[in-house]
Amino acid sequence: MAVVVNMLGLLSRGIPGLVVAGLALILMLLALVRKDASLMLLAALFALPSTYIFGAWAGLLLIVRLMPLFLLAAAWAISKDEIVFAWIFPFPVLIFLVYYLVNLVASNFTGV
Repeated sequence: MAVVVNMLGLLSRGIPGLVVAGLALILMLLALVRKDASLMLLAALFALPSTYIFGAWAGLLLIVRLMPLFLLAAAWAISKDEIVFAWIFPFPVLIFLVYYLVNLVASNFTGV
């Protein structure tokens, strides 16, 4: 388990963090525009490192750790043709990833 947590930490800081979080944003927006649930699943996978490292298992930051579940719910909504829910579920993740990327660039790629 320590190897997985270390890998998530490496993928959430520096230039790899910028690439992974940027890919999550791009895939999320592409999935919404193209109405493709598989792209949203990939976006949930790429959003996992930044949400895991930034979040916590207690308190308010639990919502941040559970954000990939919002993307999975959006993928389910896309597959069921529920367009309103498909756009509502990924909105908090979109805001968080933009904040994460701005914070990463502002800290000179040292991490959060």
